[in-house]
Amino acid sequence: MLRVVVGQAEGLETEEVVAAVISQCERQLEGVAPRAGIVIVAGAFEPSRVAAAIRERWPALALIGCGSSGVMSSAQGYSQDAIGLTLLASDTIAMRAGLGRACSLDPADAVQRALTEARAGAGAQERVCIALTDPLRTSSTEVLSALSGQAADGCVLFGGAAGAPWGIGATGPVQIFGDEVVSDAIVVLLLSGPVEVAHCVENSWSPVGEPQEVTKATGELVERIGERTALDFYQYYLGPHSRPAIEFPLAVFEERDAGRYYLRVPKSYDASTGAVRYAGVIPEGARVQLTEAVRDKMLVQTGRSIRAAAQQLDAAPAAALVFSCAIRSQILGTKAAAEVDVVVESLPRVPLLGFYALGEIAPLLARTCSTMHNATLVAVLLREAGAPASSPTPEAPAPPAQVAPPVLSAALLRRKLERAEQQRARLEEYRDLNNAMLRTIGAEIERSRQQIAAQNAELRQLNDALAREKQRSEELLLNILPREVAQELKRTGHVQPVYYESVTVLFTDFKGFTRISSQLSPRALIDELDYFFSAFDELVARRGLEKLKTIGDAYMAAGGIPIANESHALDAVQTAWDIQAFMAEEARRRARSGRPRWELRVGINTGPLMAGVIGHRKFAYDIWGDTVNIAARLESAGEAGRINLSRATYERVAGSFRCTSRGLLPVKNADPVDMYFVDGPRAPAHAARLEER
Repeated sequence: MLRVVVGQAEGLETEEVVAAVISQCERQLEGVAPRAGIVIVAGAFEPSRVAAAIRERWPALALIGCGSSGVMSSAQGYSQDAIGLTLLASDTIAMRAGLGRACSLDPADAVQRALTEARAGAGAQERVCIALTDPLRTSSTEVLSALSGQAADGCVLFGGAAGAPWGIGATGPVQIFGDEVVSDAIVVLLLSGPVEVAHCVENSWSPVGEPQEVTKATGELVERIGERTALDFYQYYLGPHSRPAIEFPLAVFEERDAGRYYLRVPKSYDASTGAVRYAGVIPEGARVQLTEAVRDKMLVQTGRSIRAAAQQLDAAPAAALVFSCAIRSQILGTKAAAEVDVVVESLPRVPLLGFYALGEIAPLLARTCSTMHNATLVAVLLREAGAPASSPTPEAPAPPAQVAPPVLSAALLRRKLERAEQQRARLEEYRDLNNAMLRTIGAEIERSRQQIAAQNAELRQLNDALAREKQRSEELLLNILPREVAQELKRTGHVQPVYYESVTVLFTDFKGFTRISSQLSPRALIDELDYFFSAFDELVARRGLEKLKTIGDAYMAAGGIPIANESHALDAVQTAWDIQAFMAEEARRRARSGRPRWELRVGINTGPLMAGVIGHRKFAYDIWGDTVNIAARLESAGEAGRINLSRATYERVAGSFRCTSRGLLPVKNADPVDMYFVDGPRAPAHAARLEER
């Protein structure tokens, strides 16, 4: 069973504070031996002495940790002068730590060495990886890329870039592995076995302005956003300031989900080129948007996100790890402690430890690859899979608001007051800058709105005209080619000929057309043909046949192309029957008015053929093969008012239509063909019995 305890204490003397933390954890463990631990050092403590004291008490402990500008926990809340420690014990979950040195020289090799060490003796595939990187000496994005490529399938990556304590003389990020303080390294803790995990990513910054596309970027360096340089992009929205402000991160939207985004904080810029370097990779082509923070909104969203993450688990979590951002705590200022209260209150009775990183690692969405985040709070919830809801993990200490405040020494109090003054000065500067920026943004947005409104009106007119032209072009193309063929032509610029095993071809021709045409004016003749062929078009489309062309008074269609189907023969014969029924009704109407009667022959054949587009300029969809030729011969060998079938077609429709055999009849330029006249549809019940046979 997974058992987790948390200790945290404030002070100035390293030995006293770490001893208090160890004592807190010992009381909660009640004799249980922990297997792994994570320690956070925030304040003017000596990290090596902290690590040595913890390892002296638990020599076999797989211990990792780092420095930070602040620590948070369920034991004491928020502090910038504290040591925090969480210990994990389990008889089913393997916990192993690993270290990869000289990460800046070869991140992939360092990651491989860290994972190899952590996997030794684990006995099971890792399910969760907690990673701590050195952002000063190595690109955390490169390290994460190597981790993603080498971690086991299904392993979820979390963690953060180590920070530096607030103490005087801190020269950079601090990493802890065992009883050793390291730098330029990758430190990992692997959890293997029945681990269930849920998490949330809460950035809380709200996008402002219009979304733009990153048009030129290499890794962390962005040169152009939309039509502007990256520096001009900031100045367009924020005014002519000398630098991009870290208080306004860039939202980078996910391709898979247009509503999801991760944040990137600007680190530096080049005034001569207008390029901006960010604390993480921004891919070229990404959609981005400037953001701003509203502190009260951040607190509400944080609690909502953490509670939603807890609901993803089968039961209450046994532990929570929180990786927040140092910039986030800077923006929150005096409300940083309030956010920690929200986190603790959202996870009642859950042991929790967190720190402020210089970059956070987590998947943006569940079951996706992890990414680097900036200005973001990541909460990771852990429990043993299959464990009962009533976990033996001891009850976590009450939220900070319910704990009596510790007695502070005068020196520690002075340090807190000095830091508070520094933070207050920064917040005043930020507030003034924010107000100026908001005024600039408001003015720019209004001017942009007016410009956009005018442009949109013009664009709508152009788009409407373009849409009408496109619609006309589409309709014209679809009148020439089948939809599927037209789409292939638009997509590739050409149409590949296709071989079909079985297609049914329908030919019609008017009897005595030469005599009828001699009695009509050219205009009247065209009108008559248009009348009949338009009616044929409707009947052909109703049954799903494809009209191919007309040649003089001949009409040609086919079933089973361009999309093959099993009903093409029946569809074609039924269409022919409908056409002849239409011709018979038309003949009766014309007889009553004394107008000339038009009679039609129909020939139908089924078989293989090729279909495709002829030509490269004036396109025509056509079919070729003996099947086509025989269909034309069947029409010629037919009789007015009748439908003449080949045996191949007859065998496919005999269950649905009554037919009369005509025997083998000669046709031009081909062997004799076994022909059948269609007498009419069978009764439904009779047709069903034939189908059963």
